[in-house]
Amino acid sequence: MIRALIVDDEPPARAQVREFLMDEPDVNVLGESGDGRSALEQIRRLDPDLVFMDIRMPRMSGLEVLQSEAKLPYTIFTTAYSDYAVEAFSVDALDYLVKPLERRRFRQAVERARRYLERDATLLRRIDPATLQAFLASISAASHRCDRLPVKIGRTTQIFDTDMIEFVEADGDYAAIHHKGGGLARTREGIATLETRLPAGRFVRIHRSLIVNLDCVREVRSNKHGGFSLVMASGHKLKSGAKYDDSLRKFVEN
Repeated sequence: MIRALIVDDEPPARAQVREFLMDEPDVNVLGESGDGRSALEQIRRLDPDLVFMDIRMPRMSGLEVLQSEAKLPYTIFTTAYSDYAVEAFSVDALDYLVKPLERRRFRQAVERARRYLERDATLLRRIDPATLQAFLASISAASHRCDRLPVKIGRTTQIFDTDMIEFVEADGDYAAIHHKGGGLARTREGIATLETRLPAGRFVRIHRSLIVNLDCVREVRSNKHGGFSLVMASGHKLKSGAKYDDSLRKFVEN
């Protein structure tokens, strides 16, 4: 069953979505909400698979709801305003329906959600947390070389213990080294140079501007429209670049 939530500040609009969903026997409506802030509370409490949400609402807009959390269900916007479409897809909306809703177009959006959820279910059956952690551990054990990394910081050379580096982020032509525990050091060395000096296998390029320490990865999430998001031990949320999706997909699936 697809567990759904309906969010709209207008009761007739919520009623129409619920009516359309009566034609979808595999969709179970968990509840309704009339504003963005209560919708966010219900999303956290009920953990739905799919949300039908208006954009312009009191207290918190639909766009703000999607921007507020890293882990959110697939969202289909249902709105009277067509000029928010670009913003909606920039925050990973699954679809964008303009009121008055058309039944045929509504069913297309639900079918699209169904396909994405089936894909996610297949991936989850193939990956379990124990397997992922075992794989990370095997990579770490096999690749502990270059345990100390001298890096120029201003006029001095600072020597980093690579175990304490969580991730490296490009900063223009330079780079920022993020330590475990939240420390940060900026170096004049570029990210490409640092990539060649960090232990291969344990440190992986996931984006043209990001290198991560696999020992510090706590969650790997499949994004709604392809690609991955990594949640680090510090809580940082990092997205992979399209160029690196294949290598990350192999890493997760293996």
